[in-house]
This record gives sequence, C-alpha cells and structure tokens, in this order.
Amino acid sequence: MRRLLVATSAAALLAASSFAAYAEDASGAVQSIDTTAGTVTLADGQVYVLPADFDSASIAVGDEVTITYEAGADGQMTATTVAPASQ
Repeated sequence: MRRLLVATSAAALLAASSFAAYAEDASGAVQSIDTTAGTVTLADGQVYVLPADFDSASIAVGDEVTITYEAGADGQMTATTVAPASQ
C-alpha cells in the first residue's frame, strides 16, 4: 500500500510539473491593443490573447512587456500574465 501511495504521489508531481513546462515567455514593445478582441500584438507581429480579467488600460502602445503564454493546438497564444519588461 505504501509503495502505491509513493508511486501515485510521484506521478501526480510529475504531471503537475509538466504542465508548467508548456508556458513560454515573449518580450517586446506593444504594437497594438485590440480591446474588442481581447488581444495584444507585439512589435514582432505576434498576437496574444489576453486573460479575461486583464485590464487593457494597464499597458499602452510602445510599452515594453513580457508575456507568459501557452500555445494551443490551434496555434493561438493565450497569455497567462502580462507584465512590464524587466530593465
């Protein structure tokens, strides 16, 4: 029974840590913000879907930001966080 518990715990830990491995970061200047679509485009042309609770007024065109995002199977990049880029 104890071996089963240890094996199950190890599998759960491995599964939880593998989800975080899919998150990626992107940095750059904000080129545009589409509040209707809920997206932000960086200077490199990449478009990121903003989190539903994100305050679009907290960033402006030209701001340097770092976006942590997850890429979906459909190629859509969904931001989990948007923060000012570290200088």
